Amino acid sequence: MEKWTLEQIAGAFAFITVLGAGIKYLLTPVIQYKSRQKVIDDMFEDVDKKLDNDNKRLLMLESDTKQILLAVNALLGHAINNNHTGEIAKTKDELDKYLITR
Repeated sequence: MEKWTLEQIAGAFAFITVLGAGIKYLLTPVIQYKSRQKVIDDMFEDVDKKLDNDNKRLLMLESDTKQILLAVNALLGHAINNNHTGEIAKTKDELDKYLITR
């Protein structure tokens, strides 16, 4: 076994330190890229949730508008002919069912 001198030990330590710094220098962009990509992915997930909530709300509003138009149509038919009471009762029942299940 060969004896190591103080200069050889210091040289080996310096080499290991420089090697570690070089590896860190090479990996820094990869680490930064991964952290930025995670932020972007989280932002897209948040946007997707918001868009899904907006879509659900728009579908509900569309359904509400349909029910309102059906009720107005039945009332107009009754106002014109004065005899569409059956349609008004049917529309009222449908509107009640819609409001209960909503």
